[in-house]
Amino acid sequence: MATTLQPLSPLPPPPQPAVNPDGRMNRDWYLYLTRLDQHIREIEKRLDAGGL
Repeated sequence: MATTLQPLSPLPPPPQPAVNPDGRMNRDWYLYLTRLDQHIREIEKRLDAGGL
């Protein structure tokens, strides 16, 4: 079965900290983790429906 999952965006640059000095999460990391969560939820939904 062909997959139509959208590719994940690349990880933010490794030296970029996940948390800024002011204690807030870095925007790039937040967007990446949000997209990763959506990706995993899509995979789980497909698995529940009978596979990828």
